Amino acid sequence: MTRTAQPGDLLCTRGHGFGSLMIRVGAGLRDRPNLVNHVAVVHHTDPNGVCWVLEGRPGGVGWRQASDYLASRWTVINGRQPKTDAQRKTVTAGALALIGTSYDWEAIAGDAAQAFGLKGLWQPKFGTVPGHVVCSSLAAYLYTKAGLPCPQGGRQVTPADWLAFIISGGYGT
Repeated sequence: MTRTAQPGDLLCTRGHGFGSLMIRVGAGLRDRPNLVNHVAVVHHTDPNGVCWVLEGRPGGVGWRQASDYLASRWTVINGRQPKTDAQRKTVTAGALALIGTSYDWEAIAGDAAQAFGLKGLWQPKFGTVPGHVVCSSLAAYLYTKAGLPCPQGGRQVTPADWLAFIISGGYGT
C-alpha cells in the first residue's frame, strides 16, 4: 500500500545493505528504536503523482523518488506533526538550497563511536549553515530553521532519534 506525504513531511525509512544494517545495530546498542536507518524530506509531488524527496546521503544532498519509501512497511511519516504552510515552505526551500552539500562522515564516525560507548571521542559542532550533513541532521537543521519541534542533538541526531520523536509525539502515519 502506497501512502501519501506532504511537502515538509519526513519519511523515516529502512534501506538495505551493510551500512543500513550497521546504523540499525548502532541504534539497538544504544537502546534506541532500530527499525529505520534513513530520513528523507518530502519536497513535492509532480504532475504524474510521483513524490520527490531530498535526502542527505554519501555523494551529497540530492533528489530521489519516494515511491519505494512510501510503499515500504518500515516507513513512518510524521504527517500528524502540525506544520504551517510557511514552515513547510521553509523546510522545502532550505532543502533545495542544500542540494550538493557534502556527506558528514565525521558525524557518522561520532555516532558509531557513541554506539560502542566511546563518548567524547568526537564532538562535532552544528553551525548556522551546515557544510556537510547526514540524512537525519539535514532534517534537524531544516526543522530548527522552520521553528518546528525536532529531536535534540544537532549534527548527531540519528534516524532512531527521529523515529522516537515521531512516536512519542503521536505524529506518525
